[in-house]
Amino acid sequence: MAAVFSPLAVLILGKARSRVDNSAGPTWLKMPVTEWFVKLALIVIAYEVIYFTFGYFIAWQSPAVRAYYGGSDPHGFIDNMTNLLRNQPSLFVLQAARALLWTAFALPVIKMMKGEWWQSGLAVALLFAVVNSQLLIPNPLMPQEVRMAHLLETATSNFLFGWLIVIILRAKTRPKSV
Repeated sequence: MAAVFSPLAVLILGKARSRVDNSAGPTWLKMPVTEWFVKLALIVIAYEVIYFTFGYFIAWQSPAVRAYYGGSDPHGFIDNMTNLLRNQPSLFVLQAARALLWTAFALPVIKMMKGEWWQSGLAVALLFAVVNSQLLIPNPLMPQEVRMAHLLETATSNFLFGWLIVIILRAKTRPKSV
């Protein structure tokens, strides 16, 4: 639905531009490729830390969530992470890809913001926090207690991650010493 109605809304409201404005967006997004790689690596690390920390300390503490996924708590966070690395290493690769995808979603929002950097951060954080509001809607796949635990987990972690994307992208790198 959004793929159909969004372009139509742009056309109907006369917001389509005939040429690309290269000066649009904050100047702090203009950086060398190597700096992009470093910042994207930091974003991936931040996402994985947030994802697994919030997942464990918020969602996984719910007995309903553990029962739903057929899991147990193997004696704390470190043991849980060790188990995941040993038994599901592809989960870390998947979350790295998700971090990059979230960043790709954040970039257009950052570029279209005209205000201060913190306004971009707040916009991205709020957008990311609200994205999972579909967990409020009952569905036959996930019991309410599990949905609410995931809603609390994802709303808070995505809000924090949205801010961190903007903070990391905005951070100044040290100039190279001669």
